[in-house]
Amino acid sequence: MRLLRNCLVLGLILSLVVFTGPALAMIAKPLAGARDGACAPDRVLVKFKDGVDKAAKGRVHAKHGGRVVGEIPALGVQVVAVPAGSVDEKVKAYKAESAVDYAEPDYVATAVGIPNDPYFSQQWALNNVGQTGGTPDADIDAPEAWDIVSGSPVVKIAILDTGIDQDHEELATKIVANANFSASITVDDLFGHGTHCAGIAAAAADNGLGVAGVAYGCGLMNVKVLDDTGNGYYSGIAAGIVWAADNGAKVISMSFGGTVPSLTLRNAVNYAWAKGTVLVAAAGNSNTTRPLYPAYYANCIAVAATDANDQKASFSNYGKWVDVAAPGVDILSTLPNHASAIGDYFGVTNYGLLSGTSMATPHVAGIAGLVWATGYGTSNLAVRARVESTADKIPGTGLYWAYGRVNAARAVR
Repeated sequence: MRLLRNCLVLGLILSLVVFTGPALAMIAKPLAGARDGACAPDRVLVKFKDGVDKAAKGRVHAKHGGRVVGEIPALGVQVVAVPAGSVDEKVKAYKAESAVDYAEPDYVATAVGIPNDPYFSQQWALNNVGQTGGTPDADIDAPEAWDIVSGSPVVKIAILDTGIDQDHEELATKIVANANFSASITVDDLFGHGTHCAGIAAAAADNGLGVAGVAYGCGLMNVKVLDDTGNGYYSGIAAGIVWAADNGAKVISMSFGGTVPSLTLRNAVNYAWAKGTVLVAAAGNSNTTRPLYPAYYANCIAVAATDANDQKASFSNYGKWVDVAAPGVDILSTLPNHASAIGDYFGVTNYGLLSGTSMATPHVAGIAGLVWATGYGTSNLAVRARVESTADKIPGTGLYWAYGRVNAARAVR
């Protein structure tokens, strides 16, 4: 079936390197994700036109053998079960109905002041001065920003990912809400990707433990949209975006992306933006200018990755559609303190180094959280403008990304 063959999986956005303590383990083999071309074989997403009543919707479903198994009310989208293997046929059939606005497959996404924290000296992305190797100006100047603001508990950053370790020493006290839109039975992180991103954005700081998050004064919302294998459907991601916006998230951080556009995903992004939320998304790790979604959507800040020399990371996507860059190579952050796919693969727990635009994205989300906690935080439009306009115009600006590599101190100064 042609449509099934063209259902592209959202690309894996993580990492080849893990910190194991005094030593560094260089691993060239990435974790396995869902196969390319994956989408639900027995489910489609259907949006009826405004004004179509319940009875009329029911007649359409009955005609095509569809059964409503879920709904995203804010978007008017129904999740409809169909016979296995009939997605191509049913999408075409629903699209042909005059009462239907659109129908599409349910695509698969894959998780592509100076504090006293002992590992802070290894967090080059926050403060590169005095560290061995790299360019001193390549970091985001986090300590200079913290002299002004470290965030605010009322500013909530939603991490849409594989979950957040519920009792990690750096994160447990920071989690203000949990929600699960994945196939997993737990909100905890059994994969590892979400915990790493959460730590970058807002791990506790100045507590004598581990690392420091960019906006360590902000709260974290754990919105699990990818399951324990790092996979999730667009329907769950869209529902997670809507839930985060409805429950007060000031920033939504999304470290996943793919080449397949989706009206459901775009409408969810637009819904959150209309609710006043700043959305940040990874540009991808394929070293290409090809658009990635949801980062490509106008109401997302698309993020590329840079290295310790302030150069584009070799793997990072780039182009005029990318808004900013942020550090994304060898980024030290939190990992689950229990068994997880990433931790088990590399043989580590608690803390580790990962690379990817996945890691760049929560740096930008954290800066947005800091800006929300200042006088500049009057609206999502103002916060986004501040993050972008104060970025350092490093080499590649205007070619690889529009505004430059983000700078926390300039953003809040």
